[in-house]
Amino acid sequence: MPSAKPLAGLKVVDFSMAYAGPICGRMMSDCGADVIKIEPTRFSDGVRSNSRIFTHFNAGKLGVQIDLSSPEGQQLAHELIDSADVVIENYRPGIMAKFGLDYASLKPQHPSLVYCSISGFGQTGPDAQRAAYAPIAHAASGYDVAHMGAQIHASPPVLARPQASGIMIADMLTGAYAFGAIQTALLGRVTSGLGDHIDVTMLESMMTLIPGHQQAAQVVDAPQMGGFLPITASDGYIMACVVSDKNFEGLCTALVRMDLHADARFDRASRIANVRYLVGEIEKWSATRTVVECETHFNRHGIPCSRYNSAADLFDEPQLQHRGAFTRNEDEAGEYFVQNLPFQFASMDNATTRHAPALGEHTDVVFADIGLDKAAIAALRERGVVA
Repeated sequence: MPSAKPLAGLKVVDFSMAYAGPICGRMMSDCGADVIKIEPTRFSDGVRSNSRIFTHFNAGKLGVQIDLSSPEGQQLAHELIDSADVVIENYRPGIMAKFGLDYASLKPQHPSLVYCSISGFGQTGPDAQRAAYAPIAHAASGYDVAHMGAQIHASPPVLARPQASGIMIADMLTGAYAFGAIQTALLGRVTSGLGDHIDVTMLESMMTLIPGHQQAAQVVDAPQMGGFLPITASDGYIMACVVSDKNFEGLCTALVRMDLHADARFDRASRIANVRYLVGEIEKWSATRTVVECETHFNRHGIPCSRYNSAADLFDEPQLQHRGAFTRNEDEAGEYFVQNLPFQFASMDNATTRHAPALGEHTDVVFADIGLDKAAIAALRERGVVA
């Protein structure tokens, strides 16, 4: 029988919207925390325009609306935080201070509070006020240029301009770092009794993806980075990573091409520089075989290999089905799936909650929990303080 989830009993007040903050909050919820999502009364989380994406980022949370620009609304937020363990916010630096809800304002009354601020460039510094979305962090961090540099191995090389950005890597990565940092602060609180202010940036989160490039930029004649190219099959592409000498021996065996083993272009020191030529030799074999045939054959010979899946392919992937990677959900348009946490605990149910809160759905329940009766909540709603 599944045991209690590891964060059961923790209360999180989540002021964040869009992606990075909300995915952190959802991870907290999936691990058992009670997460209250606070949205303003004058507008809502813009992700609500796509209900399924909103569910992905906010499943399991309680939803309330508060006018944080009003003194009464700020007081209500303070009362919610009185019993909270964690606050998450991703407003532009300085906004929470205007509401009296920044860490410096809360710390004297709540010394054990773990307060996580997520932003593009940080809470202080010359760029603190710069607006940022994930593609800005991709560009500013050096990631896009590093990724562009990897295309030098393509045939022909593609170096003219960075690739278009359509995947919010920075949001998901920053949310995961925020989640980990919060757990670290909570663990530290066990011994110190004190909380902390966590300042997480999309910029620095993205920078962690290019450590080799950072080090190469500091030396003369740095070794070439990269060395992995898509390989053509008869019905698509595969990726194969020939890294170790054992991988290369397996490749030569799989292709029945032991002559490649004696080719100086493909020894360990030269393989990356000559990867285009190696791929050309592989494609003499792979171009007449399907991606499934290539993947199966290479993996059998100890060569790390995968076909290129689309997002739609993932729902039928046997390994993901075995792991229970998705929770089945349903809305007015039909059935759909939401991905669970990418890690699993042996002792608990790892499925995410199916329900994401409607706008202000739990306002009455949440404020009743802090002692407000129905008449008081109705009066607040009539004055526009809550919705």
